[in-house]
Order: sequence, then structure tokens, then C-alpha cells
Amino acid sequence: MPLRPSARANGLIKDEKEARLKAFVTRHLEALREQGAAAGNVTYRLLALSVESPVARALDALAPDLEAAGVALEVVFVRHAKSESSPAMKRADCRFATDIRLLDAHEQLVLDDTTAWIGDCMRRDPLKRDAYELFCDRCTTTSGNAQRSFAHIWSAAGPKGSLASAPAPRGPRTPNLFDPSLLAGNEVAPPPALLRH
Repeated sequence: MPLRPSARANGLIKDEKEARLKAFVTRHLEALREQGAAAGNVTYRLLALSVESPVARALDALAPDLEAAGVALEVVFVRHAKSESSPAMKRADCRFATDIRLLDAHEQLVLDDTTAWIGDCMRRDPLKRDAYELFCDRCTTTSGNAQRSFAHIWSAAGPKGSLASAPAPRGPRTPNLFDPSLLAGNEVAPPPALLRH
């Protein structure tokens, strides 16, 4: 019989994830202060499952620091949830993508051109200890890829975007029962791949 982690163990794992993410963002905020970055010139971009994701909760815990630094937030959530109780998300520019294909995407937080965090895919349990995480500091390639990915999802999750509404369900495809090669007068041989030897 497989052992299941206790609720206490899950809580510790979630707290560990949030603590690592908070430390990561705090280091970035401190670097912004040292550089004297002007308020309103920095935007953090988050793609997450919901406001309950550890990365969203970490930003929420840092809401006063983000506001003091003048950091704007652009957020795309895949699951619609009330964000009124979340101070950071209340002031964020939020969009909701309803296309279930995004559940295969990785959660990501882009802080600037060289700093990003990439987490496990959204359908994975975020409380699992072996979940994927990549803290990327001073890497233009990874951060640039994450920025481009977020920009495409951000625009597609907008009011008229392809991810903003669920695609219309399609019925099963009916097989084509008509084979044009069987018409009289059509002497073209079938392709060799279809011949049996």
C-alpha cells in the first residue's frame, strides 16, 4: 500500500516553495532599489494556475514591497478565482485563459530581461517534493524565452484572443467513404506505399 504524505508534510512543502520564491523576488527588489530603478518602469509577469499557486501566494505576501517599489503586475491565470482577497492580485492587470491546453504549460514568473522562475506544468500537484523548478538569474536566453512565451499567452488571453474563450466542441470526424482513385477512367496507380508485396 503506497504511503500518502500527511497534510502537515504537504503544508511544509508548500511553505518551502513559497519561502524560496519570496526570497528570489526579495533579492530582485533589493537589486532594483540599489540600481535606483524608477517606480512604474518595472513589470513582473506571472503565468500560473490560480491565486492559490505557491508563486501567486509568494507575490501576494510581498504585496506591500511590490507596491513600495512601484512594480506593476501582469498576470494570466488558467483557473478563474476571486482575487479580491489577494492584495497583490487586486492591483494587478489580470487576464484569465480558459483554454485547457494551457494546463500543459509551465508556471512562470518573469522579473526582467535576465531573471525568471519556471515551475512545473500546471496540471502537476504543486505540493509534490519532486516538482520541477528553475530559478534563473542572469540568463538572457531563458528569461527571453519566458518573456516571449508570456507575451503570446498574454495577447491570446485578451478579450478577443484565442485563449480567452473555450473552443467550440467539435463532433467526431466522419470518415471519407469516397475514394476518387476508384473512378472509371482514373488509371493512376495507387502510391507504392499502399501496395502489398
